[in-house]
Amino acid sequence: MRDLAKRRLQENLRQSLKYLVLVFNDFFILALIFLFGALMFWYAQAMKTMPENLWYYRPLVGILLWLPLLIGKLVTLLKPADLQFLLPEDENLASYLQPMLNYSLIVPTICLVLMAGIIFPFATIKAKIEPLDYVFAVFAVFLAKVMQLKIMEYNLFFNRKISISILNIFLLLLFILGMFKPKSMIFIAGLLLIIVIIFILKPQHAALFDWQFAIEQEEKRKNVVYNAFSMFTDVKERQTNIKRRKYLDFLLPQNLARENPNKFLYRRSVLRNPDNINLVVRMTAFAILISWLVQNWPWALGLSCLVVFLTIYQLVPMVDEFDTNVMYRVYPIARTKRGLDLVSALTGIMLVQWLIISISWLITLPISLHLFEAMGILVVFSYAVLRLYLPAKVKKRKL
Repeated sequence: MRDLAKRRLQENLRQSLKYLVLVFNDFFILALIFLFGALMFWYAQAMKTMPENLWYYRPLVGILLWLPLLIGKLVTLLKPADLQFLLPEDENLASYLQPMLNYSLIVPTICLVLMAGIIFPFATIKAKIEPLDYVFAVFAVFLAKVMQLKIMEYNLFFNRKISISILNIFLLLLFILGMFKPKSMIFIAGLLLIIVIIFILKPQHAALFDWQFAIEQEEKRKNVVYNAFSMFTDVKERQTNIKRRKYLDFLLPQNLARENPNKFLYRRSVLRNPDNINLVVRMTAFAILISWLVQNWPWALGLSCLVVFLTIYQLVPMVDEFDTNVMYRVYPIARTKRGLDLVSALTGIMLVQWLIISISWLITLPISLHLFEAMGILVVFSYAVLRLYLPAKVKKRKL
């Protein structure tokens, strides 16, 4: 079982590296360098003017150190076929899961080290935490991550499941309260170490392994990873799960009398297909980020217009989304005005995107008359691209 685990880890590493090479291309790395440099420059300038030893600094350090606990779940790399072929190996699963747990610690540990290194000046200079106490706090967070993964392993067996969300909330409160008295982090680290040793020496699980639950958890974990990769490149292993999002139903018309089949399909596709809705969310978040970074309304307007155009440009393939559906071909659905139907379907989404970007401008940029003019120009530009560019682009596509 240990050899099987090693082979699967090697295969998973090769697959991850293949996609990471595509994600971290030259342009993305260059953008990351600029963003990280801008963040560090702001951090250095803020450290010069920030007052020292305010009451909320230490709890803030605890919250920031806790954040890496949210990254990374237990990697098992189990497959649906294992339910049949590895079922007799229940008693030998410990040797399979141990390398998986070690592998699962790599990314959270790297994130913890980076986070701890970045906030070290703030913790020691502004929050007045002794370096030794800070080291124990970081070590306590690492032990908490090990304990979290061991509990995830415990949940894979036929036991009473322990809620990871409740555990994370408990650890958050523990680190917040512990950082009020940094000396107590030594005691917390020692307590977590004892718990981890107990989990390692005396595994608290039954002999039977919950194969169905374990496989479902692994499928969910892989989908999260594939969704992250799919933001930058095509992922053939990713499965698209289309589901209704009730909280977005307000964007759908209540009266279906004026709806035609194309409008009906396009409206629901943009809200329920994760590829489409994730694209809109991602581009909107990018517009907010660059507006906050430039801190200048003309630049924010120009870059946001570019983001709006790219959003609509990347949603153009929606017009052909149902062409491979047999029922769509069989029914007498007119396809000559699909461009206008797509415009009607995207109008509400683009209006929401404009509204969110405009609110972010009011929060992050200096308020002036020019800013409101820029908001008006952005909504006019969005409408113009929808009404003029999108139908023309659709006409050039093969119907």
